Amino acid sequence: MAATMDTALMATVVALDASPANVLRSMRGSIVDAHLAYPDVLHVEIQDPAGKLWRLATQDAEWSPSDTNELVGRSIEDAGIDESTGELRCKLSDGSLLNVRPATHQADDDPPNWELITPAGLVLEFGPGVRWQISGADAPVSRR
Repeated sequence: MAATMDTALMATVVALDASPANVLRSMRGSIVDAHLAYPDVLHVEIQDPAGKLWRLATQDAEWSPSDTNELVGRSIEDAGIDESTGELRCKLSDGSLLNVRPATHQADDDPPNWELITPAGLVLEFGPGVRWQISGADAPVSRR
């Protein structure tokens, strides 16, 4: 019961203080799926301690490790961002890192480099360029 209340409180805090750093601090749990999609897009699903899914997707970025099989079964223990470059760094349970590096900014209408969707429906986007956007999953798509 205490874990459920703690998780609910964490979700409430994330919703109320939705800064990029706070959203990333709340992303913890087991990587239950990681796969590639066309064209060169990484999809990762993280199940938090409450059993809720967080979804991370890249669009215009490079990532490591490149083998998605190396991610499934590990847990994200910490996540942070280099605010000047937008590189997302997730510390995994075995001490390795999942790094997502944004591609070079080409045009204002480039897609986001990566986006994270929380179980509560909050969307955190980074890119193109050093640009953040936080919105609800049901909000209209941003114009670039």
